[in-house]
Amino acid sequence: MIKQLLEKVRHYAKEGLFHIFGSKVIAQVGGLISSMLVIRFLDKVEYGHYVNAVNLYSYPAIFVGLGMTNVIMQYCSEKVTDERKASIYRHGLLVGHAANFLVVLSMLAMAFWKLQTGKAQTALFLVLMCGLPFVDYMNAFSQTALRVKLKNHVFSNANTICTVVLLLGNIILTKFFDVPGLIYSRYLSYFVAMVICMAALQKERFFNRIMTEGKRLEGEDRKHINNYAVVCAVTNFASAVLVLMDVTCLDLFLGDPAVLADYHVAAVIPSACGFIPSSLMVFFYPKLVAAISEGKKEGRAFILQLAKVYAVVNIFVYICLALFAPLIIWIIYGEKYMNVIPLFQILSVNYLFYCVRNLMGNTIAAIKKVKVNLIFAVISGVLNICLNMLLIPVLGSVGAAVATLIVTIVIAIMDCAYVMHHFRTET
Repeated sequence: MIKQLLEKVRHYAKEGLFHIFGSKVIAQVGGLISSMLVIRFLDKVEYGHYVNAVNLYSYPAIFVGLGMTNVIMQYCSEKVTDERKASIYRHGLLVGHAANFLVVLSMLAMAFWKLQTGKAQTALFLVLMCGLPFVDYMNAFSQTALRVKLKNHVFSNANTICTVVLLLGNIILTKFFDVPGLIYSRYLSYFVAMVICMAALQKERFFNRIMTEGKRLEGEDRKHINNYAVVCAVTNFASAVLVLMDVTCLDLFLGDPAVLADYHVAAVIPSACGFIPSSLMVFFYPKLVAAISEGKKEGRAFILQLAKVYAVVNIFVYICLALFAPLIIWIIYGEKYMNVIPLFQILSVNYLFYCVRNLMGNTIAAIKKVKVNLIFAVISGVLNICLNMLLIPVLGSVGAAVATLIVTIVIAIMDCAYVMHHFRTET
C-alpha cells in the first residue's frame, strides 16, 4: 500500500505537481513577506481606500477574458484534433480581449461613482488599475495554454518569478509612490510572467499556428462554446460575490476605511491558504476531465481518491490556522492588527468548507454541468447579501465573517449532494 502511494507521488512529481505547489507556496510566502515589510507600515486609512478600490475592481475583473480561459482548459484538455484546439485558442484570444474593453468601461464608471460620493482616493486607485485587465488576461491565457500542454514546470517557474517581481516591486515602489506603488508592482509582475509564458509557447510557434491553422468557429459550435464561457464567467462572478460583498457591505454600512483594512488583513491568510486546494486542482483537473470522460465508474473512483488527498492536506492546514492565529497576526501584521483575531478564526473555519466547494465545484464543471454551478453561485450570492444586511448592523465586521461562513457551509452541502446524486444516477 505504502509502496504504491510512494510510486504515485513520484509519478505526479515528475509531471510537475510539486513544481506547482512550490510556486504557489512561494507566492503566498512572498505575500506574507510583503505584508510584513510593506502593509504594516502603510497608513491604515490610505490602505483601506486601496482595499476598497481592489475590491471594486475585483467585480468586473472576474469578466476579464469573459470566461474563455475556462473554455480553453475544458475543451482543449479533451482528446480532439490539433486544428480543433487551434480554433478554440484563436476564438478565446480574440473574444477575451474584446470583452476586456467592457471591463475597463465598468471600472471607469465605478471610479466616477466613488468620486461623486466623496471618495476621491478610491476613485484614483481604480483609474490607475484600468490597464490591468489586458496584461492580466494575456498572462492567464498563456498560463492556461501551458497547463493544457502539461508544461507545469514552465507554468510554475513563471508564477515564481511573478511572485519575486511583485514582492520586490511592492517594497521598492511603495518607497517612491506610497500605496499606488502596490498597483504599479502588479502591472510589472503580470507583464514579466506574461512574457515568460508567451516566450515558452512561441518556441513551438504557438501563436503563429493558432492564428493561421485555427478556423473561425461557426454556428451551433460557436454558440455552445460562448454559452459555456459566459456561464463560467457569471458563475465565477456569483461565487466571488461571497467574498467581495463582505467588504462592499462593510463600506456601505460602516464607511470606515480602517474597518476595511482590518477585515482585509483578517481574510488574507485564510484566503491565501486557498492556494492549496487550488494547486491540487490546477494539477489534477485535466486528469479529472479525462477520468470522467472514460465513464461513470472511473470518474467516481478518481474523485474519491482526490477527496482523500484534499481531506488529509486541508484539515492539517486548518488545525495550524486555528492553533496559531494570535501568533500569526502578531508576527506578520503587528500590534495594531491584533483586534482581527476573532475574524481570522471564523474565516479559518470558512477555509475548511471552501476546500469542499473547490473540489465539488470543479467536479461539477468537469461533467459540464456549469449551469448547476451558476445556480448554486447565485443562491450563495443572494444569501450572502441578505445575511450581511442582517448581521453587519448588529455584529459589525464579525457579522460579515459569520455570513460568509454560513453561506460556504450551505453551498458546500449542496455541491456534495449534487455530485453524489450525479454519480449515483447517471449512466
